[in-house]
Amino acid sequence: MNKTPLVSIILPTYNRASVLGVCIESVLNQSYTNWELLISDDCSTDNTVEVIKDYMTRDSKITGMSHEHNLGLPRNRNTALFAARGQLVFFIEDDLVLHQNCLEKLVSTYNSFDTTNIVIVPRLIENTNPDKEAVKRNVPFYINKFTGEIFNNYGQDSGNVIEVEMGHACCLYPAKQLQSIGGYEEKAYKGTYCREESDLNMRLINRGFKFYFQPAAVAYHNKVSTGGCRLSGSLRQTYFYARNHIIFLLRNFGIKSTYMIPCFLIVLSRRILINNLFSKSF
Repeated sequence: MNKTPLVSIILPTYNRASVLGVCIESVLNQSYTNWELLISDDCSTDNTVEVIKDYMTRDSKITGMSHEHNLGLPRNRNTALFAARGQLVFFIEDDLVLHQNCLEKLVSTYNSFDTTNIVIVPRLIENTNPDKEAVKRNVPFYINKFTGEIFNNYGQDSGNVIEVEMGHACCLYPAKQLQSIGGYEEKAYKGTYCREESDLNMRLINRGFKFYFQPAAVAYHNKVSTGGCRLSGSLRQTYFYARNHIIFLLRNFGIKSTYMIPCFLIVLSRRILINNLFSKSF
């Protein structure tokens, strides 16, 4: 494989004009320069399109696309995925800021393997707390064997490249393999779209792919509360989290889902009860 392959950076966005420019600037500042940036706008109602057009005039490597109707995050991502020209694709998000050498570290790590059936996972330093389940196990990712829930400690510095159970939504993939499985599942996951990236990664795992965490490839995930595709309201979020996770289990765990779904519902109910009791005690 070419040691400096073209990387298609895929940036889906929706109503995030206020932060989009910072994300794009971090792409422009990358030490690795053989990239194209595909920005796919999902029918934003703010001035996101104007921001994209402005950056397109600054750099010919930036391509913008916009939808007449809101398609949802999975379809928005797939629009750019199937327009990508690169040998590798790197999904990012509009509230992400890449360290200057992030892409360079990802590509060099990918090139260090003899197989293309791998996914390279960058370290995400977030402005929210990591999941305790992953922290106490000292791993970037932890999949509960009984409930199938995925817990993360994205910001962990493991020191070296390590194999991990799963990846997050912002990984480096071989483009053809991702396109050959149809990209993201577009119909199954609704609402908050929780689990659409886990579904993609699990389908690759079930095809023999390995995931490797590269802590030297750093990005800063400054989660913002405005814009984006996520639903607001804790009740709606809980409903769609449960709904989508059950679908994720049915699609990816086969007969194991017959015991994983009841376990998940018991654990989720207990978590909701404890949270409600705790909130009422103050």
